[in-house]
Amino acid sequence: MGFIKNGPYGDEIANFRHYRAVEVKHGRAAMLATLGMLVQQNYRFEGYLSPSQGLKFSDVPNGLGALKVAPLEGWVQMAVVIGLHEIFVKEIPGKAPGNFGTGYWGIKMDDQSAKQLRALNVEIQNGRLAMLGILGMFASEIVHKGDVLAETKIFG
Repeated sequence: MGFIKNGPYGDEIANFRHYRAVEVKHGRAAMLATLGMLVQQNYRFEGYLSPSQGLKFSDVPNGLGALKVAPLEGWVQMAVVIGLHEIFVKEIPGKAPGNFGTGYWGIKMDDQSAKQLRALNVEIQNGRLAMLGILGMFASEIVHKGDVLAETKIFG
Protein backbone atom coordinates (compact mmCIF):
# COMPACT_ATOMS: atom_id res chain seq x y z
CA MET A 1 0.00 0.00 0.00
CA GLY A 2 1.80 3.10 1.19
CA PHE A 3 -0.38 5.50 -0.78
CA ILE A 4 -2.49 6.58 2.18
CA LYS A 5 0.01 6.70 5.05
CA ASN A 6 0.08 10.50 5.24
CA GLY A 7 -3.66 11.11 5.20
CA PRO A 8 -5.74 13.16 7.64
CA TYR A 9 -5.95 10.42 10.28
CA GLY A 10 -2.32 9.22 10.45
CA ASP A 11 -3.30 5.54 10.50
CA GLU A 12 -3.38 3.76 7.15
CA ILE A 13 -6.61 1.87 7.86
CA ALA A 14 -8.39 4.97 9.19
CA ASN A 15 -7.25 6.93 6.13
CA PHE A 16 -8.51 4.19 3.82
CA ARG A 17 -11.90 4.12 5.56
CA HIS A 18 -12.11 7.92 5.28
CA TYR A 19 -11.20 7.98 1.58
CA ARG A 20 -13.58 5.08 0.82
CA ALA A 21 -16.43 6.85 2.64
CA VAL A 22 -15.73 10.01 0.62
CA GLU A 23 -15.63 7.95 -2.59
CA VAL A 24 -18.99 6.34 -1.77
CA LYS A 25 -20.50 9.74 -0.92
CA HIS A 26 -19.25 11.34 -4.14
CA GLY A 27 -20.37 8.31 -6.13
CA ARG A 28 -23.88 8.58 -4.71
CA ALA A 29 -23.99 12.31 -5.50
CA ALA A 30 -22.74 11.63 -9.04
CA MET A 31 -25.37 8.93 -9.57
CA LEU A 32 -28.09 11.40 -8.53
CA ALA A 33 -26.57 14.11 -10.73
CA THR A 34 -26.44 11.78 -13.73
CA LEU A 35 -30.06 10.80 -13.22
CA GLY A 36 -30.96 14.48 -12.81
CA MET A 37 -29.30 15.41 -16.10
CA LEU A 38 -31.23 12.69 -17.92
CA VAL A 39 -34.55 13.65 -16.32
CA GLN A 40 -34.19 17.39 -16.94
CA GLN A 41 -33.37 16.69 -20.58
CA ASN A 42 -36.73 14.98 -21.05
CA TYR A 43 -39.15 16.42 -18.47
CA ARG A 44 -40.06 19.78 -16.93
CA PHE A 45 -41.88 20.58 -13.73
CA GLU A 46 -44.85 22.89 -14.03
CA GLY A 47 -45.07 25.98 -11.86
CA TYR A 48 -42.72 28.47 -10.30
CA LEU A 49 -39.21 27.92 -9.00
CA SER A 50 -39.32 31.35 -7.35
CA PRO A 51 -42.79 32.95 -7.29
CA SER A 52 -41.41 36.17 -5.78
CA GLN A 53 -39.09 36.61 -8.77
CA GLY A 54 -41.56 35.25 -11.32
CA LEU A 55 -39.08 32.50 -12.26
CA LYS A 56 -40.71 29.38 -13.71
CA PHE A 57 -39.07 25.98 -13.96
CA SER A 58 -39.44 26.25 -17.74
CA ASP A 59 -37.28 29.43 -17.67
CA VAL A 60 -34.29 27.56 -16.20
CA PRO A 61 -31.92 26.05 -18.76
CA ASN A 62 -30.70 22.48 -18.42
CA GLY A 63 -27.32 21.53 -17.02
CA LEU A 64 -24.66 24.03 -16.06
CA GLY A 65 -26.71 26.94 -17.42
CA ALA A 66 -28.99 26.61 -14.39
CA LEU A 67 -26.14 27.74 -12.14
CA LYS A 68 -26.49 31.32 -13.43
CA VAL A 69 -30.29 31.43 -13.19
CA ALA A 70 -31.05 29.89 -9.78
CA PRO A 71 -31.73 32.58 -7.15
CA LEU A 72 -29.37 33.09 -4.20
CA GLU A 73 -32.11 32.04 -1.77
CA GLY A 74 -32.28 28.65 -3.50
CA TRP A 75 -28.53 28.17 -3.16
CA VAL A 76 -28.75 29.06 0.54
CA GLN A 77 -31.55 26.52 1.02
CA MET A 78 -29.50 23.80 -0.66
CA ALA A 79 -26.40 24.65 1.40
CA VAL A 80 -28.42 24.53 4.66
CA VAL A 81 -29.99 21.15 3.81
CA ILE A 82 -26.63 19.65 2.82
CA GLY A 83 -25.01 21.08 5.96
CA LEU A 84 -27.74 19.68 8.21
CA HIS A 85 -27.38 16.30 6.53
CA GLU A 86 -23.61 16.34 7.15
CA ILE A 87 -24.11 17.28 10.81
CA PHE A 88 -26.95 14.93 11.78
CA VAL A 89 -26.65 11.87 9.51
CA LYS A 90 -23.62 9.87 10.59
CA GLU A 91 -22.10 6.59 9.52
CA ILE A 92 -22.35 3.64 11.85
CA PRO A 93 -18.92 3.19 13.49
CA GLY A 94 -17.25 -0.12 12.69
CA LYS A 95 -19.47 -0.80 9.67
CA ALA A 96 -18.60 -0.49 5.99
CA PRO A 97 -17.90 3.05 4.76
CA GLY A 98 -21.12 4.73 3.68
CA ASN A 99 -23.31 2.57 5.93
CA PHE A 100 -25.91 4.75 7.64
CA GLY A 101 -27.96 1.82 8.96
CA THR A 102 -30.78 2.11 6.44
CA GLY A 103 -29.79 -0.79 4.17
CA TYR A 104 -30.46 -0.82 0.46
CA TRP A 105 -33.86 0.66 -0.25
CA GLY A 106 -34.79 -0.16 3.34
CA ILE A 107 -33.67 -3.81 3.16
CA LYS A 108 -31.03 -4.57 5.77
CA MET A 109 -28.34 -7.11 4.95
CA ASP A 110 -26.21 -9.28 7.20
CA ASP A 111 -22.95 -7.53 7.97
CA GLN A 112 -20.09 -8.76 5.78
CA SER A 113 -22.28 -11.31 3.98
CA ALA A 114 -21.39 -12.16 0.39
CA LYS A 115 -24.54 -10.39 -0.79
CA GLN A 116 -23.67 -7.19 1.09
CA LEU A 117 -20.05 -7.17 -0.05
CA ARG A 118 -21.14 -7.66 -3.67
CA ALA A 119 -23.74 -4.88 -3.36
CA LEU A 120 -21.15 -2.50 -1.88
CA ASN A 121 -18.68 -3.36 -4.66
CA VAL A 122 -21.36 -2.75 -7.31
CA GLU A 123 -22.26 0.57 -5.70
CA ILE A 124 -18.63 1.72 -5.69
CA GLN A 125 -18.19 0.73 -9.34
CA ASN A 126 -21.44 2.41 -10.40
CA GLY A 127 -20.43 5.51 -8.43
CA ARG A 128 -17.09 5.66 -10.22
CA LEU A 129 -18.82 5.31 -13.56
CA ALA A 130 -21.35 8.00 -12.63
CA MET A 131 -18.53 10.39 -11.64
CA LEU A 132 -17.02 9.96 -15.10
CA GLY A 133 -20.46 10.11 -16.70
CA ILE A 134 -21.47 13.42 -15.15
CA LEU A 135 -18.11 14.95 -16.10
CA GLY A 136 -18.68 13.71 -19.65
CA MET A 137 -22.14 15.27 -19.68
CA PHE A 138 -20.69 18.59 -18.50
CA ALA A 139 -18.03 18.40 -21.23
CA SER A 140 -20.68 17.57 -23.83
CA GLU A 141 -22.72 20.56 -22.74
CA ILE A 142 -19.72 22.87 -23.07
CA VAL A 143 -18.76 21.46 -26.50
CA HIS A 144 -22.34 21.78 -27.79
CA LYS A 145 -22.77 25.31 -26.42
CA GLY A 146 -25.34 24.59 -23.73
CA ASP A 147 -27.26 21.76 -25.37
CA VAL A 148 -27.05 18.98 -22.81
CA LEU A 149 -26.65 15.52 -24.35
CA ALA A 150 -27.01 16.92 -27.89
CA GLU A 151 -25.45 13.82 -29.45
CA THR A 152 -28.16 11.58 -27.97
CA LYS A 153 -31.01 13.32 -29.79
CA ILE A 154 -32.26 11.25 -32.69
CA PHE A 155 -34.62 13.78 -34.25
CA GLY A 156 -34.49 17.55 -34.23
